[in-house]
Amino acid sequence: MMKLLTITNLLLAGLFTVSAQAALYDRGNGMIYDDVLDVTWLQDANYADEKMDWHDANAWATQLEYGGYDDWRLPSANLINVTNPCGANDGSCDYGYNNTTSELGHMYYNNLDNPGRYDSNNNLQSNFGATNSSFTDGNSGNTVSISNLQEGSYWLDEELSCFTSSAWLFNVGDGLQYHFIKNYSYHSWAVRDGDISAVPVPAAVWMFGSALIGLAGVKRKNYK
Repeated sequence: MMKLLTITNLLLAGLFTVSAQAALYDRGNGMIYDDVLDVTWLQDANYADEKMDWHDANAWATQLEYGGYDDWRLPSANLINVTNPCGANDGSCDYGYNNTTSELGHMYYNNLDNPGRYDSNNNLQSNFGATNSSFTDGNSGNTVSISNLQEGSYWLDEELSCFTSSAWLFNVGDGLQYHFIKNYSYHSWAVRDGDISAVPVPAAVWMFGSALIGLAGVKRKNYK
């Protein structure tokens, strides 16, 4: 019994280790899964193939059908302060550089490891911009690329609450998150909530561990 419990504990420890290792996963068919935000991106960052104003960009994303899914949307800014946004370059504000709270900011800074025009101490960085569009696949270890990543601004889902004629954007050209008037045309990149994988690996580990626990119960019953 002690040996069985030890194996089960190791399995559970392994599960938590797998979950803690944040990564992007190439799910095939032009879709990339982010296991930190639990969202799936289109691999083609210019699938829309045209610039649009904010209203048209939202309509394009919500009406998109791709890979058997019809619940696509624009990336969320995940606003830190909805009603009174501040500005800073240390990631503490919605407006500024080094914001990794937003979905596109997380992709730019964390997943693709690109620097902003200014660092968190307001120092100008000469190597800013989307110089990298590749990542290491969390399953295979292969290098995979986001295709057609545009050096410019992408619309985010939220409008500016205190001035609703404007909406939020993220500039992939230098890492700035900001807001601007909705009727100007910028790029659009579609994302959806959740994973497209039917049976994630951690779930399989849980099933295996549960089976072992079940066997332990059978053993106890037989030896009563």
